[in-house]
Amino acid sequence: MPLRPERLGGQERRRDCLTPPQVEAARKIYSASLNPRTRQPLYPGLVPGGELGWATGVGPVVKEPMTLATGIFKYATFRNENWDWRTFDFDRDSALADTIDAGTTNAIDANLKPFFDRGGKLIQYHGWADPGITPLNSINYYKSAAERPGAAMLGDSYRLFMAPGMAHCGGGEGPDSFDAIGALERWVENKQPPDRLVASRRRNGKVDRTRPLCPFPQVAVYRGAGSTDDAANFTCRAQ
Repeated sequence: MPLRPERLGGQERRRDCLTPPQVEAARKIYSASLNPRTRQPLYPGLVPGGELGWATGVGPVVKEPMTLATGIFKYATFRNENWDWRTFDFDRDSALADTIDAGTTNAIDANLKPFFDRGGKLIQYHGWADPGITPLNSINYYKSAAERPGAAMLGDSYRLFMAPGMAHCGGGEGPDSFDAIGALERWVENKQPPDRLVASRRRNGKVDRTRPLCPFPQVAVYRGAGSTDDAANFTCRAQ
């Protein structure tokens, strides 16, 4: 049955299209959070591709913000489980939360040189479709580490893997199962740095797709032949 057009602002639109307020809401979700006074970016927005997970935080059925967002203010900042998120002042309360936390939960120090000096190896991964914590946050951290002491050891000690289609730590439409622990073990014990992680996706109890996860800033590129559901037909290349 064809969709019936409706009139909106003197123009026809399909019923499966977004309304202007919905478009504006989406743009805000994709945009960085800004300090309302200085207009400086405080936190990057979500990226296209994770919209299927937005229902956890936005939409007509969402009556309260997710506890991932409010918990830090209820139990750490104000120490009041009845704290009302409607009283939140973006500038004042964000700064207060950072001051009270004092690095307890904010693992944002990008100086990894002491860790590297002890021979430490770090594998970090993030799903591109994460609807709760923007994947750009992990990329920004990696880039910050590249600007800190120890940057010369970055390639030999720290690898970031971005997983297309993967949601928050797992799930989503993309391959989300891979052996990061095994890769870390081979790196530490056998001096074999992970040049790629092979991720798989299971549907109805069977693996129906595998793809390589490449160390940032490389991405998986199709070789041009063979099934696009087989990781063997992709190579990792710099963007």
